[in-house]
Amino acid sequence: MIEVFGLNLLGLIGLILFFGVLIASLRGWIPQDILPVQSALMLTAFILIILAFILGKPIGLKDIQMNIYLHPITALIAGFLVAGALEAAGAFKAAINILEKLSKTTLGLPGTVVILVNIPTIFAMPCGRILAAALIPAAILFGYILAREHKQPALASIVVFGFIVNAAASCGPSPLGGIGMVGEGMAGGLGVAGVQLGSFVNAQQIAIMMITAVTMLSMSLVFKITPDELLIASEEKAEEKREKKEGVSREGYISFFFFFIGIAIVFITQPPIPIQTILIFFVVVIMLVAKISVKDLIGGVILHPIMAMISGFIIAGALVAIGSFDVMIQILNVLAQTPLGYIGVAVLIANIPTILPMPCGRIIAMALMPGILLFGLRMTEIGLPEIATPILLTAFIVNAAASCGPSPLGGIGGIGEGNLGTAIGSSGRPQQVGIMIGTGIAAVIISFFGFI
Repeated sequence: MIEVFGLNLLGLIGLILFFGVLIASLRGWIPQDILPVQSALMLTAFILIILAFILGKPIGLKDIQMNIYLHPITALIAGFLVAGALEAAGAFKAAINILEKLSKTTLGLPGTVVILVNIPTIFAMPCGRILAAALIPAAILFGYILAREHKQPALASIVVFGFIVNAAASCGPSPLGGIGMVGEGMAGGLGVAGVQLGSFVNAQQIAIMMITAVTMLSMSLVFKITPDELLIASEEKAEEKREKKEGVSREGYISFFFFFIGIAIVFITQPPIPIQTILIFFVVVIMLVAKISVKDLIGGVILHPIMAMISGFIIAGALVAIGSFDVMIQILNVLAQTPLGYIGVAVLIANIPTILPMPCGRIIAMALMPGILLFGLRMTEIGLPEIATPILLTAFIVNAAASCGPSPLGGIGGIGEGNLGTAIGSSGRPQQVGIMIGTGIAAVIISFFGFI
């Protein structure tokens, strides 16, 4: 085995290529319209396979497959099928209608806004883009009304980007193929004490609500993002015309309440049935109730997050096979001998996804999860408590999940910026502030309260 400075050369090359692709994509050196980051990572994995063969350490297909966990992928696909059925049935339009009615009750507009911005985390979908795309019109509408009532245009941006960062992060604790599911599965498989599916969910949900609050507060006090009022007004009128023309069907309300009541019962009772089976049952019922065609159903499936997860798994498999994570642990151990210490290094790597924000948090989460887990186990080996591994994993997962919000490579934040007419990338900084503080909160929750 060839070594450089005591490090496995092939493993070091793998790490350099991986982070090189991420940085080159973010800097625009790799044009995303020509070679999206997912495709670039798959190409990198292919290059590593060739290099491994040349250097006499061939990678077999089995080495790649060993790192691919089918459960979160199939849960993710089933989750998108449900989302497609709900969209086709008009359930999301029913949700907007219900929110509008709530705003006219004693709850008022401010109370309804609090519910709206936290809906993605309360009803965690397999990808934040699902509820973001469906409910951004409502966020714009309520934000615009709130801004007009208080004569503060920035309030519209605060509501929309508060909702967006919540939606971006919500796929972390989602039991429908969320990133957290992968971390829980890996940690449980390696025998980390007390970790099972669902262990990280509550800590993440509390942290995400804090991320949302901090993002909105930082936008109010520091980052004044003023939207294009003419653009918002025209979108509000367009939305009102659509509602009058299309209306909300009875089937939409039935589908909405059936799904959310049904999924709540599943979360509470935790029946001994795979979530995929339950979701497919939901799809069939909604299709029958709303008389949805297969074409309408497939129209709601978004391939982007699925490809992100698969590309992350594939590059992770290649990095594991060539020893890149062993090199990564060696480098992190050296860093831990500096004034940073192990805690400082853990804080740094937990925030990597937000430092290098990808268009989908699954990319960097799947790719680095094995290395993050190994470093967590290393921390326990040097005498830190066993809870150190779950603390690091939970912090990393919530950071990765939320990181697609401020990503300049097609993150959810770009949807809000486009709708509000604000400068591209303007929402990134306040979201990153909220995410980093929320990451620390997730770590503190696990540290003091364990798996609540």
